[in-house]
Order: sequence, then structure tokens, then C-alpha cells
Amino acid sequence: MIAATLRSELMAGTLRPGAELSQVDLAERFGVSRIPIRDALRILAGEGLVEIEINRGAKAIALAPAEVREIYDLRVLLECDCLRRTAGKITPATLEEIERVRRKSDLDAGTPGWAAGDWAFHRALYQPADRPRQIAMIEALRRTCQLHVGAYATMPAKKPRWLGEHRIIVEHLKQGETERAVLALQAHLEAAARHLLERMTRVEGGD
Repeated sequence: MIAATLRSELMAGTLRPGAELSQVDLAERFGVSRIPIRDALRILAGEGLVEIEINRGAKAIALAPAEVREIYDLRVLLECDCLRRTAGKITPATLEEIERVRRKSDLDAGTPGWAAGDWAFHRALYQPADRPRQIAMIEALRRTCQLHVGAYATMPAKKPRWLGEHRIIVEHLKQGETERAVLALQAHLEAAARHLLERMTRVEGGD
């Protein structure tokens, strides 16, 4: 429960990148001893959301722009490959499920659960590829990005564009236009990367 609460706060940007996570303060907040706090922080460290340093405590990860760029480069490689593999196994039932999840994510986009809805859509795109390890890697990279997206309040401001790009990807899949779908996904990810990096630069610069 403690890990889930802290994870939600990290994803929403309530706990910002680099925030100190004092075991003493958290134990007081949750009304528990330091042992469950330590266990919760280890869970989050395993997910790549928290850094734990011996004798120095724990803090939310904070990535430099170059590290964010590297993560998005990896996402482009992994996610575009998954989509291409999905296209090779596409069926009417697969398309129907992807479209159902896409419509649900459109509804989620206007709520605090927008990030979960966005991932549900992308996961639906990639699951037919039957690459569970690859999808787990994608999810971990997306989670790291989301910590910074939440902190810098980027994607909600671009909701109409990002939902439109989802529709374009699905339409290309429906038409059997694999490479166009892959290129649309790549452009979608690249635009998200640019927007986040620009926002990080402005915020860190005091704008």
C-alpha cells in the first residue's frame, strides 16, 4: 500500500524528481515503523523510480536531459519493433480490441488516470506481438519517463494532438499500412520526447 501510494505520487508529479524520501518522515506520515517504509522504497527502487544510497537515504530519480533522450531512443526502437511484429499477426479481433482500448483511453485522457489509459492503449498495440520480455522493458522505460512527464506537466497540455496520433496509428493498421503505422508511432514518441525536453529546459531555466 505504501509503495502504491508513493508510486502514484511520483507518477502524478506530487513527488518531483530528486525529492528526498526520508524514512523517518514517511514512517510518521503512514503511522508505521521504518521497516515497511524501507521495503516500499526497495520495491520502488526495483522499478527504477527511486535511488537508494547507503548511509544517504533515498530519493526520487532525477534524469538529465541526455538521459531522457536516451530513454526515448530506446523506446522508439523497442516500441516500433513491437508494432511491426503486431502488424504481422493482425486479425479483425485484434483490431477490434485495439480500437476498444483506444476509445477507452480517449475517455481517460481528461482524468487523473490519463497515463494509465495511455499505457493501456500502447500495451494493446504491442501485446499481439507476443513479446512479453520486450513489453516489460517498454513498460519500465515508460514508467521512468512518466515520472518526469508528471513532474513537468507536459502531456495533458497536448491531449488533442496525442489522441489524434493514436487514431492515425490505428487507422494505418486497419488499412494494412504497416510502415506508415510504424512511422506514425515513431513520430508520436519523438514529439513526446521533444515536448518533455523543451519543458524541462524551460522549467530548469526558470521560465
